[in-house]
This record gives sequence, structure tokens and C-alpha cells, in this order.
Amino acid sequence: MPVEVGKWVADSSDYRMDRYYRYTELTELLHRWATDNSELVDIDTIGTSYEGKDIWVLILTNKASGSHDTKPAYFVDANIHAGEVTGVATTLWLMNHLLTNETTNPAIRTLLDETTLYVIPAINVDAMDLMLTGQASRVRSSIRPFPHKEQQDGLVKQDVDGDGLVASMRVKDPQGPWKVSERDPRLMVQRGVDETGGDYYFLLPEGTIQNWDGGAVRIAPDLMGLDVNRNFPADWAPYWEQQGAGEYPLSEPETQALAAFLVAHPNIHGAQHFHTQSAAILRPPTSKPDEDLPKFDLTTYKAIGAMGEEETGYPCISIFHDFAYDKKKPIRGGLLDWVYEQLGAFAFATELWSLPKKAGVEVPDFIEFFKTRSEDVDLAMLKVLDDELDGYGYKEWDPFEHPQLGPVEIGGWDYQFAWQNPPGPWLEDVTSSNARFVIRAMGTAPKLAIQSPSVEALGGDLYKLSVIVQNTGFLPTYVSDQGKKAGVNKPVKVSIELAEGAELVMGKPEFELGHLDGRANQFESPSFYTGYPIQSRAIAEWVVRQRGGAVKVRASCTKAGSASLAIDLEAEGVRNG
Repeated sequence: MPVEVGKWVADSSDYRMDRYYRYTELTELLHRWATDNSELVDIDTIGTSYEGKDIWVLILTNKASGSHDTKPAYFVDANIHAGEVTGVATTLWLMNHLLTNETTNPAIRTLLDETTLYVIPAINVDAMDLMLTGQASRVRSSIRPFPHKEQQDGLVKQDVDGDGLVASMRVKDPQGPWKVSERDPRLMVQRGVDETGGDYYFLLPEGTIQNWDGGAVRIAPDLMGLDVNRNFPADWAPYWEQQGAGEYPLSEPETQALAAFLVAHPNIHGAQHFHTQSAAILRPPTSKPDEDLPKFDLTTYKAIGAMGEEETGYPCISIFHDFAYDKKKPIRGGLLDWVYEQLGAFAFATELWSLPKKAGVEVPDFIEFFKTRSEDVDLAMLKVLDDELDGYGYKEWDPFEHPQLGPVEIGGWDYQFAWQNPPGPWLEDVTSSNARFVIRAMGTAPKLAIQSPSVEALGGDLYKLSVIVQNTGFLPTYVSDQGKKAGVNKPVKVSIELAEGAELVMGKPEFELGHLDGRANQFESPSFYTGYPIQSRAIAEWVVRQRGGAVKVRASCTKAGSASLAIDLEAEGVRNG
């Protein structure tokens, strides 16, 4: 059966903001960016996929100002669900924007001087190509057969008419629950409860029926039934309780590699995981109410999320309260909760793109909408496709002689490039706004500074030194209360380096200063109340015996980076004791 490459899929590795990329072209593009911007970009692999393909990570920072792992870092990934390729495009827009503006935009230059960005553009690199080339329909994530090794009987979704699209089939039948809309013949609407006397249809996915006996048509379980975003240790449940969860936590090479990378980079203070098709910014918790989050963490989540709302127009919502398929059966084993719980990082999962939103349709309930949307809503979505894309995104119903069902018609919504992802001309509007949210979130990192050095000459080559170590960032150095609870966010350390032959008389060469608050700790403070302490700074003191010259003071923290200051013991302004 011939495969037709999708209309919006790139045919080369040249970067275009209105195209999606297959693995080969994506790999070439990422390596070219790393080569052309070697002072800012490194490329590495975090591991390999089920098929043995490299899973790429790009590391963006100004190498001249320090190693990536000595700076506070932000983490972005995409394509944990194979068909959600808008996330890949968003990571590309983000990196391209940073690299092309680093020399001309002082804010971006400062951001890359002081912080690190880790980007994994595509996690499920095996199935991504199948989706983009029409060889599979709605592969959730990994292509490893699960839970059965062989395809089970029933209707197997596939492209039977050879047009490269797995669409829908309508089969005329007097018992069918669907009929053609009187307002637009492309649309199918529900038949009335007591309606008779018309032409009615069953709607089925495009495909063929394995081992059909001529009776009921059952939809076959997906051969590739894994959902690796249910394969992480946070509140994991076995697959008979949580669909797609795998045999055990981190059972898949993709999730093993991703978890190992994240744990190996404790400097990550925040993360965004890109998904598609609801236009919403999701935050933890997934399996419990907001009341169970530490108050500081919930307040900070809302503060950072509000920046995303400003940039994207998407609401920032709780998964448990506002995005649960079934509140009695919450999603378990997700990456989002694991990153928050394991790393103590403020992680978001952004559902990019929404065809209803593009059509001006209000969606009060993200889950119920897909079950109960009206004919008016479908007409509005068709209209925006007609007005702006000449109807692209909906396939006209064409007659087809099905080898088992006989005469059918194949057509309907282009699920992948209308519902799940935007058509190419609408892509940049989605990617740019969400990338700008990432850039703003990068700037929330805790940031150390050494200020107010003081030197007092005590006589006999003795000097008393003191400095103020300040957190000038938004987040505290422990980032979140969850991170403090988990013990993963280590406190600030201060050290002093003396000249050769000098002696440290009082104080330690290195010691823990504790954690320092950030502006987030007083984010909800009323201006008329003055009872909040200043806990964003602390003093460090030593007495040294050194014959002139300079000493060097350094402060460091896992998630806040480092700062250093050379202090001249004989500089003007040294006080005499």
C-alpha cells in the first residue's frame, strides 16, 4: 500500500516554522544547530529507543560563562505521545529563537549566560515517523507490542484506500445511530431517539477486520498499547488498573533513559512537558486535590502558571480538579507528578493547540467537551477550516468498495492535522506563544550573588572578612517545599580560598549557609503588612592571617548556580580594628 507523506511534513532538514519533522530530518537539523552554534549548544543522547534510535538532548547555555551543570537549569521535552508532534515543533521554535537572538537581545544573552536549557525534542522517536508518514493511526507512544505480542482480532485501524490518511468509514445501515447533517453534508450528527425513516449509518475507523465472522464489528485493541506517560514511579499502577502502564515502573528504554537523565541533573528547577489538543497548561497533582499540596508550592505554581496564561491565552489548571477523565480513577504513573515529586521542580504539562479554540468555541469542560459537543460546534470548526485553509482538515466522503463490508464511504476529520496538531499555516502561532512561556519560566530560577564585602584590619596581618550571600531570584534556593521534603534540593554552600601560606584563624574553609528565600516566598504578601522577615540573604564571616593580597569567596547551590568574589585585603576602604 503506498504511503503519502503528509502535507505539512518537511521534505528536508532546513528549518521551517510551518513544518513537522521526521526523525532523519530532525536529527540533521539538531546536529547542524549544534555545529553552527558550538559556543552555545551541545548535543548528546540520553539513550536509545525500543528500535535502537538515539534520543537526542540539546544543552543550551553560554559555555564561556560556565559549565551547564553549574547553573540553574530548565528542562523541556516533547513527543512522549507519538502523534503529538506540535511539541517537537515548539521545542524547535524555542531553540531557533534563542540561538538567532542571543547576540542582539540582551535579555536572551543574559538568560543563556546565567542559566541552562535542556531540551529533548522527541522522546518516542520510533512511532513519530509512523504517524507522520501515514503508516499507523493514533499510536499512543512506544511501538513495542503490549500487552499482547500479536495483533488481536477485530477492526484494525489502517489506511485502506491508500491516500496516506487513516480517516473514518461510514456504513449505511437502518440500525445506525448517525445521519448526515442537513446543514452541511460533510458532518455526521446523532440520530434522534425516536427517529425513523431516513438514511442512517454506523461510523467506524478506517481499517480491515481481522478474523471477522460476518457479525458484530468490534474494534481491535491497539497492538502498540503502551502509554509510557503512565510508566513513571509516581503513584504507578499495573496495566490492569492503569491502561498502558507497562509491566513495572520504568520498564521501557525511553522512560529509563529519561529518568536517568533527570536524576543526573539536579540543577533543574522547572520543566515543561509538551502534549496536544486542549489548549491548557496542566499542573500537578494528578491523583489528589490541591489541598494536599504544600501551600507555598500551590501559590508558586499559580504564579508561574499565570505567566503562561498571559503568553498563550491558555488556562493553567489542576489535572485532578479540571482535567481528570474520571475523578474516581485518577491518572497514575505520569512524568509530570514524578518530576515534581522526585526533583522538587515546578513542572507543567502543556496541552498545545485546540481546533475548537481556533474556531472561537468556548470549552468549559475539557473532558466532557469531546463526548458531548454539538452540531453548532462542529459547524464552527468546519467554517474556520473552510475560511482559512480551503477546507483542509476534513476529508470529503468518497465511495469505496471495502473487501469485507462492501460499499462504504471514507472521509471525516483529519484527526492528526486538524484535531491533534494544527495544520502548518497555524503552527507558529501555537509554538511561539508557548516557547515564550518557557523563556519566562527559565527566568524564575534562584540566583546567587555575593554582596557588601567588608574587611577589617585587626593588626599583625589579621583580617576579619564578611560578605552577604543573597538570592536575587524569584524562587528560593530550595525551589519547592516538596524538594525540601524529598531532600533533593541542597542548601547554599560558602567557601573561601586564601593565598599560599595564609592561615584561616576563624571559620571553616567551606560550610553550609542554609537555604535562602526568593521573592516567591512573599508573593502573596499584602503591601500594608510589614511583619515578613527578610530571609533571602545571610552573612558569612572569617578571620584570616594573610600578608596582603586577595582572597576569593564562592557561594554555590545545586539549583541556584554559583557566584564568586575576589576581595583585596589592602584595598582602599579597609577598616582598621
